[in-house]
Amino acid sequence: MEVLRFGGSIPGEYWGCCAACIIQNFKQHPDTPASIQLTSGDGNGACTRDGELAFAGPTLRDVFETRIRIGTFGLDEMPNHAFFAILESSQIREGSVGYEWLKILKANGFEFLRTIDNSVYTGHSLDGEGYGGSGHPNYVFALFRNIGNGRIKDPFTPPKAWSDLPSVVPEAYQAILPDGQDFADKQRDAQLKIWKDGKLSIKKESEIVAAGAPVVMAGLRTEFPPQLKEDRQAKLKERAGKDCPNKPSAGTNCSFYHKKVVVPVAAPVVSNTVAKGE
Repeated sequence: MEVLRFGGSIPGEYWGCCAACIIQNFKQHPDTPASIQLTSGDGNGACTRDGELAFAGPTLRDVFETRIRIGTFGLDEMPNHAFFAILESSQIREGSVGYEWLKILKANGFEFLRTIDNSVYTGHSLDGEGYGGSGHPNYVFALFRNIGNGRIKDPFTPPKAWSDLPSVVPEAYQAILPDGQDFADKQRDAQLKIWKDGKLSIKKESEIVAAGAPVVMAGLRTEFPPQLKEDRQAKLKERAGKDCPNKPSAGTNCSFYHKKVVVPVAAPVVSNTVAKGE
């Protein structure tokens, strides 16, 4: 399972670096033994609990429910946050792994947004031309948790800069207004109950080991993906003395430099950044 930060700017600028997250790859049963090391900030500083490394786990469901309750800047809870998830029709047959995740999404306050089709499978023809019907509809769900200090009172009203532009297509929010704030209050009450009924569960490394789950270290930028602790240790041993972290929980990566490649203004791409590990 992958959880990707998604916002107005990555990395952080304009207070928009992590307004929402994308969750994908619901392919393993939620009861599968699993863990992930918890880190803080863009530097991936290791979080600890009672003098040990902190983890989410020891099952995929535990990882999921911990991740949607905290952010990526420590172990503090984040009542205001948003997450997006997509499941394909064949994933959610009753008795399937995806169906088990569907129940978890709903129990945690996710709502259905829309059904979409992927033209990769249904072709380039327009509606009414040739073969009709989607053999693989995808279902988009989202959690818009808006229950904390600073909550948006009326999240269904778009920015004035948007609504001032000429209307091009009918939009879903227009069907909710002018009762958007009342609808938002009903959602807040329901989300608040889910939040209070739940609880944050942070595990120590020793608890993950005791539960028989794999100890998975967090990814470090540019070189180290999320990986088993023994794999991380082997990689570090291989790179010993080459300006790498000296332990698997270190929050900094091997140094790397950025080389700016400037392309003529007339070209479709103005510039790009190439990162190369030393």
